[in-house]
Amino acid sequence: MTIQEQFLHHLQDSSLVRPGQRIAVACSGGSDSTALLLLFHQLADQIGCVLSVAHLNHLLRGDESAEDETFVQALAAKLGIPAFCEQSDVRKLAEESDSNLEEAARTARLHFFSRLLQSGYADRIALGHTADDQAETVLFRFLRGSGLRGLAGIYPVVGEKIIRPLLPFRRQELQLWLRENGHSWREDSSNLDLRFTRNRIRHMVLPALLQLNPRLVETLSDTAELARDEEDFWRGYIDSLAPGVMRTESNALLIDIKQLRSMPLAVARRVLRHIISLAQQRFASAASALPEPFDPHPGTEFRHIQQILRLTFRGQSGSSLPLPGQLEAHREFQHLIIRKSMQAATNERFNFAIRIPGTVEVPSISRAYDFQFVTPGEAEARYNQNGCHFLDAGLAHLPLTLRSWEPGDAYQPNGHHKRHKLKELFQKDRIPLRERAGWPVLVADEKIVWARRWGVAVDHAPRSGDQQAVLLCERSS
Repeated sequence: MTIQEQFLHHLQDSSLVRPGQRIAVACSGGSDSTALLLLFHQLADQIGCVLSVAHLNHLLRGDESAEDETFVQALAAKLGIPAFCEQSDVRKLAEESDSNLEEAARTARLHFFSRLLQSGYADRIALGHTADDQAETVLFRFLRGSGLRGLAGIYPVVGEKIIRPLLPFRRQELQLWLRENGHSWREDSSNLDLRFTRNRIRHMVLPALLQLNPRLVETLSDTAELARDEEDFWRGYIDSLAPGVMRTESNALLIDIKQLRSMPLAVARRVLRHIISLAQQRFASAASALPEPFDPHPGTEFRHIQQILRLTFRGQSGSSLPLPGQLEAHREFQHLIIRKSMQAATNERFNFAIRIPGTVEVPSISRAYDFQFVTPGEAEARYNQNGCHFLDAGLAHLPLTLRSWEPGDAYQPNGHHKRHKLKELFQKDRIPLRERAGWPVLVADEKIVWARRWGVAVDHAPRSGDQQAVLLCERSS
């Protein structure tokens, strides 16, 4: 059976593509993605798909990167299909997000794919991962200690949008097919750089292991498939179990330690991993958050789960430990709290200029603030509306700023007899530390005129006889 026949049968058996779908093949110019593009092109009529090419230039290898982009554009033109090419300064993204180049490049690619999907240019993105990539991934994650979820390796389908049709194929057979049919491809010189762990696995570890088991690539691919089946079962079980032990707050996920302690250890581990994954998605910064339908990178390892269990069952209240993705686990009496690390929360302080009427959304605390003018009659009718406060209409003529509180902030709330530091108010009302980092205050002429919970400042409340007031309402966004 030819490779074309194998490829077509695999697509049909696995239902990776449906007739009429727009398929964008992510092509770097390397042998795997070039073979994927050519196979799709040869079989497009039989498959019934509309084909295009997607290429992201990471700008990491100078002229070599530019030549890769030119190669992909020329191949698309030769095949008569549209090419969607973009450039991304991955080195700059890595510096801004404090991540390594591989993570930054992956995030940039996924955002690129998401734009193609959301714009309607593609219904699915086809990636060129092979059985060799699967074997390397399983080995890499095994060495890192990522548990059974990591051994599941590369998924053939992610979110019904990302497909990997070449997972059953070896890289060597694809390159042989390309040569026999007179097709060229690009070689990425960075794939030979042994400073990268994945390259050492590809060029040193895997070849040595293949001498012990010539079918190791197939064995590791089978292991990944078994692990994925296990994970599918556990995912459904944990999805239904986790809500009963977890409570969601605006900037934290709270886990009931008593309920977690009552679970079998295998279940408790998976519940923790599931909740951490939810936190990674919920609290990711706008720059690093991956768009749907992409899963976050599985950076939580077995050692992290073991450390969390020790903190949960034997740690003291007030103890914390760092987690991947700028998260931390914090023990607070009978709750384990998964939240954004205090350093990350500090780095996401906000500051917004306010215009009345108007609305400001603050993504870092998942809140929105509406400002509008109201008459005295409207003010009376809405006096008890939850989350709303009335301010002197004269504030609309001053430069107004909604920002997160800062150490040293102080004001005199209406109804109080003296000025208080916000830190004193936090302590008096027992506001948990996890809630303080993004606490909103409204500032006019460098003076606080409103703060969440304690309301308007004494000098800026509406006065009797005022014909107009400003209504400030806080809501979830």
